[in-house]
Amino acid sequence: MEANFDPTAYKMKSGLEVHHQIYTKKKLFCRCPAGLYSTHHDAEVLRHMRPTLSELGEYDGTALMEFKTKKNVIYLLDRQSVCTYEMDDTPPFPINQEAIDIAIEIALLLNCKIVGEVHIARKQYLDGSIPTGFQRTTIIGWDGWIPYKDRKVGIIQLALEEDACREVSDIQHTITYRTDRLSMPLIEVVTAPDMKTPQEVAEVGRVIGDLLRCTGKVRRGIGSVRQDVNVSIEGGCRVEIKGVPRIPLFPTLVYHEAFRQHQLLHIRDFLIGKLTSREHFKGDIFSLADQQDRFHHPLIKEAIHDRGAVLKGIALRGVKGLLNATTQPGLTFAHEISERIRVIACLDHLPNLIHTEDHSGLGLDLEDMKLVTNSMRLKPDDCGVLVWGSIEDTQTAAQEIIARVEEAFDGVPHETRQARRDGLTDFERILPGPDRMYPDTDSPPTALTVERIEIIREKLPPQPWVMQEQFVQEGISPHVAHELSTSPNRLLALKLMEDKGVSPKLIAWALTELQKSLKRKQVPIAQLNDQHWSKINDLVKNKRIYREGLPNLIAYLAHHPFDDPEDFLTAQNLLPLPPTVLAQTVAKISEQNVQVKLYKEENRPKVLMGLVMHELRGRASGEQIWLCVQKQSQKR
Repeated sequence: MEANFDPTAYKMKSGLEVHHQIYTKKKLFCRCPAGLYSTHHDAEVLRHMRPTLSELGEYDGTALMEFKTKKNVIYLLDRQSVCTYEMDDTPPFPINQEAIDIAIEIALLLNCKIVGEVHIARKQYLDGSIPTGFQRTTIIGWDGWIPYKDRKVGIIQLALEEDACREVSDIQHTITYRTDRLSMPLIEVVTAPDMKTPQEVAEVGRVIGDLLRCTGKVRRGIGSVRQDVNVSIEGGCRVEIKGVPRIPLFPTLVYHEAFRQHQLLHIRDFLIGKLTSREHFKGDIFSLADQQDRFHHPLIKEAIHDRGAVLKGIALRGVKGLLNATTQPGLTFAHEISERIRVIACLDHLPNLIHTEDHSGLGLDLEDMKLVTNSMRLKPDDCGVLVWGSIEDTQTAAQEIIARVEEAFDGVPHETRQARRDGLTDFERILPGPDRMYPDTDSPPTALTVERIEIIREKLPPQPWVMQEQFVQEGISPHVAHELSTSPNRLLALKLMEDKGVSPKLIAWALTELQKSLKRKQVPIAQLNDQHWSKINDLVKNKRIYREGLPNLIAYLAHHPFDDPEDFLTAQNLLPLPPTVLAQTVAKISEQNVQVKLYKEENRPKVLMGLVMHELRGRASGEQIWLCVQKQSQKR
């Protein structure tokens, strides 16, 4: 990688598309239950995706790419979670009104303007994950913003749409999906490209994620949230990294994509320097079926002898040095080609190519290199690529290799990419064209009245950044304030803090750290409701229990939610000690341990404090006990 590569020096910008399932009982355009996942299926449906001409007489680039894959698309149907709508055999039901209300609420929290009417559109979805070939979607809010540091990040729109199928497997020309997730309602939050550094992308992603979770109306768990990250640098173009599952991956992915675009622009300049323009580039395809048995390379021998593959060669004229050019850390332009043919030609048995510029131990030996050079009539400034597979797949692969080199003359191609765990990316598909959306004539518009919007607005919970500021003003540290403002207990915390008889810090501790500690011990904290916490708050305010006794009391109430906490305090001897009894107890413990020898005598008060706390934990505050211990120590 280029030393100290700085994306900001190349005017990097990035935006997010956050997709999050919302909690509804039914799916978006039918009455099947939402969230009913299953590994069982009752039937299978086989389909094929074919491109069709648009109203303007054009084919979408993504549609053509998917058609080249010649995929058999298999859908696994569970009768409990799918109906004829999902299989495109029945028109859509009226849109789920519960989902619209949730989407309006989230749009308002994002400071969006709300549309006057809901109009359903069809958005082309051509990878087979939606049987219709399109996703029904509608815009609910637009032109919003969220605070970030000292500025605002724009929210272009909030859309309500149906989810796609779950992929089970994708092997060569067969891809299999489960349909239980299909048509579940989700919202899509699209930000403006206002993030200028990789780290900002992650931080803004957390702000949006915190807000969505705070509503309590989005689903949690694996697969419920997916984020697409858009990245570009000056001279490049928007590249979409699809389906990033975890926010911590954002900075690395964004950094590497900015670097990749920077390198592709260098490759463009390299090619133009060699051949002036793509019109001067030529790629030749050769059938090497007659020579394939003469190759020594183990990958070629295994493919031919064990899998019945045929060998094809592609001569890339005048571009020597291209295939070894770095694109991502540890990856070269040859990897760009390999990923393209893995997806489009379905050559997914990797490695799926060998080229003449690979001088490692995995490359061609001298005899194979001579055979390639002669068979494809390579000149000193040419390079060659070998691919293997079926006759049809290798022909598709050869054409895609030439097409990808031609694209390199333009710099950065318009495409979507898959995120890898190591923070690098692989090719996924050609980026859909701008005309992928068109009206859905099966769905009538739905008017959103001012009264409906205002009813939802009046019940809006505070936004998490507003609540965090309130908690900070109560003297709570920013870290704990952020945690509390995004927890399910945030509204309860505000209510308890209205009573000034209890320290806000103690309330925050009890609802965050203490709760987490008790959950780790399998204490059923969920059994406690707001009334339980109000009683606990009153006990603390009236000095009927102290911080040290709260873990035992809360654990008991969680296991016995119908018991009176006063009875527990009496039974466990946790009622507060009168000051005189406390002083006597401290004196008694001190006398019992007066003969104890210490390495440093000045540590005796601390030792005595520990002994007293062990004996009286929960029956007096730590501050009261320490004062008594200090007085006792002064008497010695």
